[in-house]
Amino acid sequence: MVCSQKDLKMVDKLIAKRKINAVAPAPEENKGNNVDVIGEEADLDHDELAEGFEYSHGITSAEAAELIKKYGKNCLPEKIVPKWYIFVSQLWQPMPLMIWIAAIIEAAITNFTDMALLLAILFGNATIGFYEITKAGDAVAALKASLKPEATVKRDGKWSNIDAANLVPGDMVLLATGSAIPADCRINEGTIDVDQAALTGESLPVTMYKGDSCKMGSTVVRGEVEGTVEFTGANTFFGKTAALLGVRSLNLFQLHSLNLTNCHY
Repeated sequence: MVCSQKDLKMVDKLIAKRKINAVAPAPEENKGNNVDVIGEEADLDHDELAEGFEYSHGITSAEAAELIKKYGKNCLPEKIVPKWYIFVSQLWQPMPLMIWIAAIIEAAITNFTDMALLLAILFGNATIGFYEITKAGDAVAALKASLKPEATVKRDGKWSNIDAANLVPGDMVLLATGSAIPADCRINEGTIDVDQAALTGESLPVTMYKGDSCKMGSTVVRGEVEGTVEFTGANTFFGKTAALLGVRSLNLFQLHSLNLTNCHY
């Protein structure tokens, strides 16, 4: 799914407007007129989007510990397939099923030599497939571990680098040139240029100002600002989109089974 920058802005505007409407009931004349409501939402500017949002100046380690218990780790759910399942699954693919049928037929006519040969081929292919998949999967896991992203965050009054998975809503982070956006963040002050190609497919970076929301998965290409973490993990724009589409982080085994080629991460 590819979203444009305009789509991302509209999502923020709709969320902000609906929060306001949840507190103040809509006037009678607007009831049933969804077109007017959408038109009003589209006119929200940067200040209105950030209205009521509390910008962070850093939190304490104790506060972060409580928040991580509430919101969980800043990472997307990932389905792990047991290795025994990977091996067993090699025995019920279309071609292995045909070999099973042939082996059963050979057994029925008491041709046990050919049956044994077919079973040897079946389990030999399954073993080779299992070895290739698990070896490649282990290499990918090692690469992901070596590329684990870090975030520069202000806690207990000082800046430090931590694992981005430990970020919580309310953290103040430094967004600088070349760094990945570690979570959905709002800019406290200043401007930066953000590459959102992974989310929107746009080739050119987008300039963002105070109150704008930078989405996890984007990269800062120019500038340096402080930002406040708004959403983490499955609550981010990327996480919610994946949940709506029923998408999970596919490991190499799933890619192999679906004949696909390819995150946070």
